[in-house]
Amino acid sequence: MNKTSIALKVAIPLAILSLQSQTLQAADGVELTESGLELTVTANRRERQSINTLAPVSVITRVDIEKAQAQDIVDVLRLQNGVDIARNGGAGATTSVFLRGSNSKQVLVLIDGVRVSSATNGSFDWSGLPITQVERIEIVRGPRAALYGSDAIGGIIQIFTRKKSGTYVSATLGKNGTSGLDLGVSKNGEKTDFALNVSKENSKGFSATNSRAGEFSFNPDLDGYSKESINASVSHQISDNTKAGASVFYSDNSSDFDQGDSELTVQTISTYISSEISDMWNTKLSLSEAKNDTVSASAFGTSTFDTKRTEINWQNDLTLSENSDFTVGINHRKTDAKITGFSTFDGDITNSAVYANSLNRIGKINLDLSGRYDDHSQAGGEFTGQIATGYSFSSNTNGYISYGTAFRAPNINDLYNPGSPSFSDPSIFQFAGNPDLEPETSKTFEVGVKTSIGNNSRLDFNVFRTTVEDQIVFQGVNNQLINLDETLLKGIEVSFSGGSERFDWGLGATIQRAVDNKTKERLVRRPNNKFTIDLGAKLTPQTRIGVDALISSNRADNDFSSFPSSKTKLKSYSLLNLSLNHKMSKSVNLGLRVENVTDAIYETAHGYNTPRRGAFLTFTYSD
Repeated sequence: MNKTSIALKVAIPLAILSLQSQTLQAADGVELTESGLELTVTANRRERQSINTLAPVSVITRVDIEKAQAQDIVDVLRLQNGVDIARNGGAGATTSVFLRGSNSKQVLVLIDGVRVSSATNGSFDWSGLPITQVERIEIVRGPRAALYGSDAIGGIIQIFTRKKSGTYVSATLGKNGTSGLDLGVSKNGEKTDFALNVSKENSKGFSATNSRAGEFSFNPDLDGYSKESINASVSHQISDNTKAGASVFYSDNSSDFDQGDSELTVQTISTYISSEISDMWNTKLSLSEAKNDTVSASAFGTSTFDTKRTEINWQNDLTLSENSDFTVGINHRKTDAKITGFSTFDGDITNSAVYANSLNRIGKINLDLSGRYDDHSQAGGEFTGQIATGYSFSSNTNGYISYGTAFRAPNINDLYNPGSPSFSDPSIFQFAGNPDLEPETSKTFEVGVKTSIGNNSRLDFNVFRTTVEDQIVFQGVNNQLINLDETLLKGIEVSFSGGSERFDWGLGATIQRAVDNKTKERLVRRPNNKFTIDLGAKLTPQTRIGVDALISSNRADNDFSSFPSSKTKLKSYSLLNLSLNHKMSKSVNLGLRVENVTDAIYETAHGYNTPRRGAFLTFTYSD
């Protein structure tokens, strides 16, 4: 252990106990301060002005989603700085989301505060949650393990579902025989709030693979999908100081792939009770359960992956003074998993943790310190810490510098997955787990500036450098999982956004390098450069047109068309989309989205097709 690590382990816990900080008190459903400043809750586990948060944060609102007429969450995520997408076919297929060059498993995904990634493969089914049910998305780039524990190496993506009072009905028709119907009703009462959202979508799809996938994978048939979901929540103000609530989410995604078909169901249920003990102390106790069940059938047989994650969290927010806040909590999580198919596994993993966060303002200086200790039944004890300091150059401009550590414990698949038979030689099993894996650990250093230009524009600039030790990758014998010595993730992110009465805009640039620090080989499916443009204009008070574009440089990938696999390169590409929103009446809106206007042919995963040019028409009634 080096001197820096020892100093951090000693200094941060002491600082947390002694220092104080400034933030805003949490308030359910609030997104803006009275002065119009945007709030975010994910970075510090409690609300804080986005511009004052000592971390790069992107917020996607319901208004942004409707402007773009986005058809799924990927449509809006791919336009964000530091976010790269790889998809094995159409909208119902397996999707990987990379954040700042980190592995998709190193991105923590939350829905209304509940972990939703599969406990077996570590990934989230991005197609399972319809974009119509999303009210808001917060993306925090950079490590957040000091508050959230395992997986938050690249950052966090938290999705908040719709709960604002109102009713909506939405119907969509589009290319590839796609149709969707969405219904929602919410009511914010004097003491009781409730919300219900229901969605169903079907598509004939297109061939997921092409000839580059190899003769054992390529099958030029239509790979369609069918998905349905329901999301419901209720909360009640028990007394002036106490509130309780519960929510449930269910999704069922059935999709075809060229070697068979799969069905994935996700179920979550969560409850909480929160109380304002005094003017200085707010406490919240929450309990959640998330289930991921997958059935995959192919010519080689049927495999099932069933997991259940139960989690309890007790968080206490203390307001120590006008300029200092302190958060402390305890967390316990148990994961049960059962795998059947080529071989079987039935076991569990537990994790217990204590965490704390202190925010302090002294004049123009802000301090943000976090520490967490996790006791993981497989990975052992892990301490993660984060220290950030910021300086307010003016009321509109803040700079910050931060250092943080994070880790990702091997999941069930990493440790015990039996693998799958090779298409070229079924006696050889590939992509198997490894029970001797060590946890991945990371160190991140970052410098950034956030500034508001006038009342309507914002410029963000940040530079980061992350090293990940013991990176878990499929590079062993027969592509078995092994630990790499070290990977290096570094980059620059710049964004400029704003709007006026008639126009709105968003420009983004990500320049990054993600490499194996020993061999200097690029990590797969992550481009070195990405540029995005999002422009909109109101033609009339009732009609808005928009255009968004993405330019991505080439990426490395693995070619599995023969055994053993080899390295290949995915070409750079440009993607252009158009949108139209027309208010037909006070309650009825007509939306049009034309995707891939130039009909570009490109791949985000070798041998897998992406959508060609197509249009989607949506009618929405809302009050």
